[in-house]
Amino acid sequence: MKCKFHRLLEGTPKTLQIVLDVNEWYAVYTCEVPVQPLPETGSTVGVDVGTRYFAITSDGEFVHNPRHLGSALKKLRVQQRTVSRRKKGGNRRRKAVGQVAKTHRKIRRSRQDFHHKVAVKLVRENDLIAHEDLRVSNVVKSNLARSISDVGWSAFFDILRGKAESAGRVVVRVPPQYTSQRCHACGHTCRENRNNEVFKCVSCGHEDHADWNAAKNILGRAVPSGVNGSGVSHAVA
Repeated sequence: MKCKFHRLLEGTPKTLQIVLDVNEWYAVYTCEVPVQPLPETGSTVGVDVGTRYFAITSDGEFVHNPRHLGSALKKLRVQQRTVSRRKKGGNRRRKAVGQVAKTHRKIRRSRQDFHHKVAVKLVRENDLIAHEDLRVSNVVKSNLARSISDVGWSAFFDILRGKAESAGRVVVRVPPQYTSQRCHACGHTCRENRNNEVFKCVSCGHEDHADWNAAKNILGRAVPSGVNGSGVSHAVA
């Protein structure tokens, strides 16, 4: 069968899936490739994920949330109203449904591309990456369900772990309890420490952006001794 390869296969092909994505067919190969470790950077990072900002690192980097679904909602609503007006079983309805599916595909691909770019940057710049061990299926039941589904934390963490394994990096999942309420400076933990995005410790008076403070706590839980998984000493600020 004639096939257009987007890139040459690497390693040893193990499986092949034929996938229909809306109106396009794809041959998806799974290949076994050797680990290609990146040179050590001597850097570790904690990552706190959110909905206003996609990610906030313990280094103080705030990654903008592109809101792929949110920016396409107006277009989707128009297309879905068009579907509802079309006669069931008709060709015009089938075409309208196809337009909705194409829009969702574009959203999905844009989100996935964004996840890959953020993950690549984290893996290239750090030997160890720590994030919260979130149960997204429980969190998504809140009133922020649409926003949480839009950012796609679970898919991002899967991509991050895959890229880290292939590059010889370490990804650590830490318990998420009270990371946003604990003061990174003195360790005091209470709900009153956080007021939306502002963190001000009622015990020591330490002030910080709430999500940045949480990212520092995440890194501190991953490497409390300042030593990462490879045995190399790292400073945990």
